[in-house]
Parts: sequence; structure tokens; C-alpha cells
Amino acid sequence: MANQHSSSAGSSATTLIDDTIRAFDQGQAASPQEGMSLITDWFSSVKNNHIASDIMEPLTQLRNELQGGAPDATRLQKLLIQLADMTEQLAAKGDGDVPSRLTTLATALRNFAGQFSTVV
Repeated sequence: MANQHSSSAGSSATTLIDDTIRAFDQGQAASPQEGMSLITDWFSSVKNNHIASDIMEPLTQLRNELQGGAPDATRLQKLLIQLADMTEQLAAKGDGDVPSRLTTLATALRNFAGQFSTVV
């Protein structure tokens, strides 16, 4: 399943948002491989989007943490919360149904980050 999301790299932003929410809700993003696949898709989607470019730094840090082989739970939790905060800020700038999807994504990120508090 690690490559399941790579085909969506060229898909619309809403599809990527929905795929990410689904992965977190189903617990599929718990593996580092699944996380790497999602991060790769987000890099492709965000790299040319000036509004969302700030999210690249925490995504890069998250990717580096996952690539290290033994991710630090505290670090993962902090990065996921940072991404949730940034996602909420992006939601305020969106139009159409994107803001509600981004708000849902921020909630999913926070919920997933909360799972690390039991590990810490």
C-alpha cells in the first residue's frame, strides 16, 4: 500500500486532501512507508502553490524523521500539530469546499498526533 497515493500526485488538491483524511481516519498512515507516500504527493501538489509553500518545511522535517528508520514520537507529534496549525491557516484562505476539507484534515492531523502522546 506504500505506493497507493503516488498515482494521485497530479490529482486535484481536494482529492489529495480527501485521500490524506481517509488514510488518517483508517489508520493507514501509521506506517512510515504510507507517510512517505503521502508526503511525496503533498510535495508534488504544494511545490508550485505560493499560498501553501510554507508547509514545505514541516513536511520536509516530517519526511526526514520518517526516513531515519526510528522516528521519535515526540518529534512526530510536534510536527503533526504544526502541520495541523498551518492547515487551519490555509483553510481560512481557501474558497469553495476546500476550507471545510482542510479543517477536517487539520482535525485528522491533531487526532493522529494525539496517538503519540500515549507513546511519549
